[in-house]
Amino acid sequence: MSKKGIDIDSVSFSYRKGEQQLAGITTKISQGSFCGVTGKNGSGKSTFTLLLNGLIPQQIKGDFKGDAYVDGINTRSKPVAHFARSVGMVFQNPDFMLFNLTVKEELEFGLHNLHLDKINKRISNALEMVGMAKYEKSDPQTLSLGQKQKICLACVLAQDPEYIVLDEPTAMLDYTSSLHLYKILHQLNKKGKTIIIVEHDTDFLLQYASHMIILAAGKISLQGKAQAVFSKTLLLRQSGVKIPRPTV
Repeated sequence: MSKKGIDIDSVSFSYRKGEQQLAGITTKISQGSFCGVTGKNGSGKSTFTLLLNGLIPQQIKGDFKGDAYVDGINTRSKPVAHFARSVGMVFQNPDFMLFNLTVKEELEFGLHNLHLDKINKRISNALEMVGMAKYEKSDPQTLSLGQKQKICLACVLAQDPEYIVLDEPTAMLDYTSSLHLYKILHQLNKKGKTIIIVEHDTDFLLQYASHMIILAAGKISLQGKAQAVFSKTLLLRQSGVKIPRPTV
């Protein structure tokens, strides 16, 4: 097994007293890839993301079988704080992540928790990357949804993780804000960051993703290079996935 990348090996998971969410998932997300994850509602996409930094099984309890590895380290073997240094998470609703009085304090919170250095430089660089450099002293709750999502991304970027995981970050954004977000992610990927994004909009995924994972009823129904996966229109329809418009 390669030491670099994220490996999911025969993972099944059910929440306590709940239905099975994942069933026999095996996949590898290579370092430096732009990996899209999609499927219809209830297919296990959000649960899948929680495997990638050890939240399952370390903090979210349930019936967990199989193994997940980040750069060769089993997520069972170390606390979530260890994996937070290399796997940054951006959740769907930014209001679940923002609770400080200023944007600067939001970014400082994670940096202090991870005992990282050069805090002011990290904050200014991260805000510059997402186009929010003028908002350091702003109250996050006064910002638009698109701006809040950028602040959440900046919080992750300030920590400089190798892997950036986003769970449906465009669900509450308009097209212009979504496109801007994807352009930021594309530039980060070109600089070597591994991007893993759960997304319903397959048009964005066809344009930006290099690799795709299609989930259906907790199982992987398709995976591989994005162009090849999206060419299998019959299997996509059977999985409840929208056929993307061909790129020009």
